[in-house]
Amino acid sequence: NSINLEDGLEKFERVAPLARAYGAALVVGCIDEDKEQAQAITRQRKLEIALRSWQLLTERYGIRPGDIIFDPLVFPCATGDANYRGSAVETIEGIRLIKEALPDAKTVLGISNVSFGLPEAGREVLNSVFLYHCTKAGLDLAIVNAEKLERYASIPEEERRLAEDLLYDRGQDPIAAFAAHFRGATARSKPIAAELPLDDRLANYIIEGSRDGLVADLDLKMQEAAPLEIINGPLMKGMDEVGRLFNANELIVAEVLQSAEAMKAAVSHLERFMEKSDSHSRGRLLLATVKGDVHDIGKNLVDIIVSNNGYEVVNLGIKVAPEALIEAAQRHRPDVIGLSGLLVKSAQQMAITAGDLHDAGVDAPLLVGGAALSDKFTRTRIAPRYDATVVYCKDAMNGLDTLNRLMNPDARRELEATLAEHREPGEAVARAGEPAPAEPQVRSSRVRVDVEIPPVPDLERHVEEARDLDEVWSYVNPQMLYGRHLGFRGRFSEALAAGDVKAIDLEKKIEAVKQECRDGAMHVRAVWRFFEAESDGNELRLFEPGEAAPATTFRFPRQRRPDGLSIPDFVLPRRDGARDHVALLVTTAGEGIAELAARAKAAGEYVRSYALQALALESAEAAAEWLHARLRAAWGFADDPSTPRKALFQAQYRGKRYSFGYPACPELEQQAKLFQLLRPDEIGVNLTEGFMMEPEATVSALVFHHPDAVYFSAGVEEEGPTE
Repeated sequence: NSINLEDGLEKFERVAPLARAYGAALVVGCIDEDKEQAQAITRQRKLEIALRSWQLLTERYGIRPGDIIFDPLVFPCATGDANYRGSAVETIEGIRLIKEALPDAKTVLGISNVSFGLPEAGREVLNSVFLYHCTKAGLDLAIVNAEKLERYASIPEEERRLAEDLLYDRGQDPIAAFAAHFRGATARSKPIAAELPLDDRLANYIIEGSRDGLVADLDLKMQEAAPLEIINGPLMKGMDEVGRLFNANELIVAEVLQSAEAMKAAVSHLERFMEKSDSHSRGRLLLATVKGDVHDIGKNLVDIIVSNNGYEVVNLGIKVAPEALIEAAQRHRPDVIGLSGLLVKSAQQMAITAGDLHDAGVDAPLLVGGAALSDKFTRTRIAPRYDATVVYCKDAMNGLDTLNRLMNPDARRELEATLAEHREPGEAVARAGEPAPAEPQVRSSRVRVDVEIPPVPDLERHVEEARDLDEVWSYVNPQMLYGRHLGFRGRFSEALAAGDVKAIDLEKKIEAVKQECRDGAMHVRAVWRFFEAESDGNELRLFEPGEAAPATTFRFPRQRRPDGLSIPDFVLPRRDGARDHVALLVTTAGEGIAELAARAKAAGEYVRSYALQALALESAEAAAEWLHARLRAAWGFADDPSTPRKALFQAQYRGKRYSFGYPACPELEQQAKLFQLLRPDEIGVNLTEGFMMEPEATVSALVFHHPDAVYFSAGVEEEGPTE
């Protein structure tokens, strides 16, 4: 089942040409013809054999590097054989050395051999701890019995310590200490699924997000119940438990999506046996991203979760105008309408859309959600315009819970009574009638003007495609990708370093999507340019080289507070006739991603679909961070190489970048001026009629070098600068 050098080149000569001819991968054992130690025990011997085998296979036999899988070998570390004492740590470190020297190669181990000769319960623990440390060292593939594997995170600390002492050969007699602790202990094998009652098994498939055996058990259940009864019975019981576990912080978004995949597979199988008149719908939701907004990922997550909890979803897509929503509401007669949007302007558009729906006589309950929304904005700005039930939902699962309550008459009455208690209809009307106070125009004294103007290397327009996606991904903020998008709770990087099982599993899922992107699914592109710049009060003027008239003028709001800030404050006054400079940039990672994610969603691959969109969004952000670092270097103040990425994510560097639609520059309309100057259509980015960028995974920004630049919210009297 593998090749090695035990008999010299004999096996290589016989097998390698066949593997190359048929495109097969090869498992290569770390064994050679050495008479004293043919099987490599030490880390150095493992590396030596791997390097020799690699050179032979790639250079002499033409095997692709990615088709070589090294087995560094596992030996029993607790039999008392002096030759194998300490061999476990040699295997762990051998993996690390091989992966460092040959990053394109893969590694594989048969894990359980490490615990041969130990009590059964102890074997489960030792195997789990060994697998964890091997994975951290870079192990790619493992042969394990999943039913005999204890979750690393659930192993008591004392037992982990005993296992690590044995693996790393620490202490006077780690074998005796480990064996004594586990002697007589009961094995911890998982409950056998086949022994559970059938209904519990069906619910468990959904809870675990597993499809292994699902169809066979569905067929068995259909001998005693109709398909619709199965959907509304054990399968929905499983989805209800998924919701409970998520709300109890015991499941994350990625796991909920796995459960949705299992539910989709179950319903798809059962639908083949249902009459056309059968309906398992609990209600109909009309879903849309509001006019002018291209952001799709949050709405699609709602679609997946709600549709796999028994509801019919009519998804109208993005940039849905009020008149299109009204027409769809009249045609589909939904029980509930859901509106999604990301930016401040989208929240304002929701209020307009709510008013238009009301004027057209639509009165279905309205669920609203998005990053710029809040419960207060919903109550004071949206609800008064709709004059019917309007509920703010903070996330997709909260939306599902609200939908369930609205479809239950008693729960709906209770919810509507609560909303009525907190309704504030007069507040929005009063504010709308008040004249806006005059906006200050004076530059803030908090921003110094005695700073030297740094030179820039050129004033040319640059267009580039990132050749190394992994370099760009090194700027991905893991808390945003894994926490905000994929729902991991807590500090992801710390959890991953500590061996948290969910963190490890989530990283593997994203790595699979990254490999798909490396293989051509994703293209990261950027366009940027330095411009000569001047400021005048709240205006920022950009110039072509040496020109007296500005190429364009941006106008920004100023904080309505004493000595308030406005973005143009961060441009230095002319000095000896020389102007300061501002950089403009657009980065994108979205080409083809929406279509690829849609195909995955249609195929029921919900985790992959959502992960593709999330990775694309954060790749565009990472590309902006990557490019901003290069711009700082071009200005002459490159980041110290020792600066941790976490410091960059917290903007702990000189200068800042600002994007339209966010608190310091909320007016999206000015995006058009940036587009006229940079022409990002060359990298596949276009501007919608609502001044948002397509594709969704795109970032634009104005970049300033001033050391006093900070992030802040403009035009709000009570808010000051925010870091």
